[in-house]
Amino acid sequence: MIKATLYSKTKSIIIGLIVNFLLSWTILPLAIPPFHIYTFRELMEVLLWQGMGAVGWPFAILGGFASLILQGKVSDLAALILVLIYPTMLFLLIYILFAKRSKQWVLIVLHMLIAFSFVVIWYQVLNGYDFMIG
Repeated sequence: MIKATLYSKTKSIIIGLIVNFLLSWTILPLAIPPFHIYTFRELMEVLLWQGMGAVGWPFAILGGFASLILQGKVSDLAALILVLIYPTMLFLLIYILFAKRSKQWVLIVLHMLIAFSFVVIWYQVLNGYDFMIG
């Protein structure tokens, strides 16, 4: 009985996160200036950047620490905050899935972080970005 309840809870959380991901990936860019229909290339580019952020955040944090040690400063605070969103989302997901008691506010924060990460990535893709900063 407890395993069935835990499975049902986990299943509903995962389905909610998938729905948030899909809506943030497809519908959210229509609310970001410039208000225009995105192309398939832009859709795939956002997916690429989200995947790179989800997998590459440890390397970005190490690079930030190296920059802090070698140059005495962090290159871009906004980029650092964006990089820190991904480990925070991972921590919150693990916490939600394995917590004994349900914490709805943690789930709400996780959904907000997912949407915010998509807003930032979509904004950069739709308005152009510069890789040669610094």
